[in-house]
Amino acid sequence: MGAQVRARALGLANLKLAGLAAVALFLGGCGGSEGRVAGPQVVQLGWHENCGTRADRLPIATRRLVVGKGRWRVDLSFRNEMGVPLSVVRAHHPGQTLFGLEVFRTTSLQEVRNRAAAGSIHPQALADRFSPSRPTLIPPGRGWSGSFSGRGGLPADVPIRVVLGAFLPPGPITDRFLCISEKAVRLR
Repeated sequence: MGAQVRARALGLANLKLAGLAAVALFLGGCGGSEGRVAGPQVVQLGWHENCGTRADRLPIATRRLVVGKGRWRVDLSFRNEMGVPLSVVRAHHPGQTLFGLEVFRTTSLQEVRNRAAAGSIHPQALADRFSPSRPTLIPPGRGWSGSFSGRGGLPADVPIRVVLGAFLPPGPITDRFLCISEKAVRLR
């Protein structure tokens, strides 16, 4: 069984991901080197999105993406308004998450839907540092605010989305879900 992708605004709620299979992407240092690698830059994003429903919200505020030489960082916050505790897990990888960045070919939300349905959403640029420490359990009414970062270059001129998770509400492991930003950024 795989994770679910939750992004009600995208119409992706409860789509099962078949094992979160990796996709060959254009991430320098992450399995491919085609295309141009983005130079150092700071992109103010100011994204405000909801990964839940109107009744069970998981609001996410993505403030900025910082790209350095060989490292990147995302500054954001989220709050669990779903009424149940959420664990942050990565199946078969204790102590790790799927917080990271994912490259897409287009900015179309249909591409996100298609890849979710095919089970091919898996961030190739994974976070290896969190400040403050990575979230593990988010009780109802609580949240996390900080930054996560990872190694590797990021591609220029292609849509990149932020991925968070996997979040696990009480119940079977198959109920875990990912949050994928509705918006995408193109780096220079």
